[in-house]
Amino acid sequence: MKVIVILDQIQSGLGGKERADTELGGKRIAMGSAETLEKNLKKANGEVIGTFYCGTDYYHKNAEVVQSKFTKMAEKMEADVVVIGPTYDYPEFSTMACELATYFQGNSAIPVLVATAVEKNEELVTQYKEDLTIIKVPKKGGTGLSDSLKAIVKGCELSVNKADMTEFKSQYCFS
Repeated sequence: MKVIVILDQIQSGLGGKERADTELGGKRIAMGSAETLEKNLKKANGEVIGTFYCGTDYYHKNAEVVQSKFTKMAEKMEADVVVIGPTYDYPEFSTMACELATYFQGNSAIPVLVATAVEKNEELVTQYKEDLTIIKVPKKGGTGLSDSLKAIVKGCELSVNKADMTEFKSQYCFS
């Protein structure tokens, strides 16, 4: 199972809010919070084949370019699934995640999962939960991240195998 993880500049380890203008990029490794997810993926015979990143300010000024390039890069790398996040309770990153996931769904056959917290993102979750698979994660510093990471891996497996996600969504996602 080949997974692409998309992160903002904070979660990819490239800086804080002061680096929100970080241009889009990618590396063929697990970066930042993708490293923790990769440990869980390995138990399920999966791997992070790349981490794509982009600052939230850069994204919002260049959304169409970022959406197109991330989608094309994921297809070129033959990803089986794309995970955007965890975004925790960062509203700018959560907005970017939902918009990117919507683009992926409309322009690629690669399944996409979003991982976000409801704190500070309630309106966003309400807006997108019917159309996207949004896995619940705790707010930054909250408890339950290890369970959320296991849920993300399970969601990846189900997506890749084109399995019925009804029970998964009722248990681990916003619905």
